[in-house]
Amino acid sequence: MDPHGLRNSGSSARSHASLRQQQDEFRRRLMRSDRVSQPSQGRAGDPVRARAQETAEPLAELDDLGRPTYFLPQDNTATEEDTERIEYGDDDQDDIGDDDEQNGEENDEEDDEEEDDDEGREDEAPFDASAVGLKEISNLASFTVSSYKPGCGVKELRDDDVNQFWQSDGPQPHRLNIHFVKRVEIRAIRFYLDYELDESYTPTKIQIFGGWGANFVIPFKVMDLNMPKGWIDVPIAGAGGGPDGNSMCCWFIRIVVLENHQNGKDTHIRGIKVYALDDAADTAENNPLEEMVEAIDDFDDRMDLMNIHDHDEDAAARIEDAKKQRKENAKKYTPGDGGLTIPDFMREPEIR
Repeated sequence: MDPHGLRNSGSSARSHASLRQQQDEFRRRLMRSDRVSQPSQGRAGDPVRARAQETAEPLAELDDLGRPTYFLPQDNTATEEDTERIEYGDDDQDDIGDDDEQNGEENDEEDDEEEDDDEGREDEAPFDASAVGLKEISNLASFTVSSYKPGCGVKELRDDDVNQFWQSDGPQPHRLNIHFVKRVEIRAIRFYLDYELDESYTPTKIQIFGGWGANFVIPFKVMDLNMPKGWIDVPIAGAGGGPDGNSMCCWFIRIVVLENHQNGKDTHIRGIKVYALDDAADTAENNPLEEMVEAIDDFDDRMDLMNIHDHDEDAAARIEDAKKQRKENAKKYTPGDGGLTIPDFMREPEIR
């Protein structure tokens, strides 16, 4: 081996040993018991100073690798300003907690109101025409429109699914014609609009015409709408037709869309229904149960009259008064009471 290499390796080993001794000496001096934080106040022999020395923390300690970690002694004594700041901070935290609780209660109330509104909308019962003595007569008419886009015509308008609609495709006004095969007494006209879905396609002004044909109509009603959503009823009461004057008698109806929201050009109508009175409906005025009760009462009255003397006018008058009183106080039965509603297959056939 080269003597110069041996000399260099020996000097390198000595330098490493010397550096290691210096590190051990430095570490031993740092960890001496007399290197503690000294209190700034107090006399010798003072118990406060003695406690401070006992609880004083060293300036450094060794980590897992044997390296010193330096830190400064901490003074945990709280001043008056710190105490006031802590007290104020607690009050602020209490105020913030109260505000959070109040805001949480308000949010809970708003959520409950929204849930109630949603439940109210979900619980809203669909329109039952038979319950009010009506029947749909849209199948007695042919529907035509002034214009339509492919896939959004009369078929989609007549569909019961309100997600389908008629969309016009031409200049205003847009027209919907309903031509019946015979004279009808219309009791209700309903059409479905939804501003939230259609926006500028939603009609704001609609005019209703009625008459004998496409070339012979008269204006009947003008309706102004503001952000409609759902089934809209055309007010027909007082039209002058029918036994009570609340029906619209005609062969032809024209619905004209004059204006749309936001000055929209084309329009959307998502459904339309036309109703007339149903003479065979089981209403309160046409209920088989009520007719049966009246027949039984009439039989009892006849038997009572047979049991009295022919010249006993006072007894006959009493029976007649009791009959009138019973009819005035008679209960008005609703459709389906007693389970005697006549099923469709037992009714008289209706030719349309």
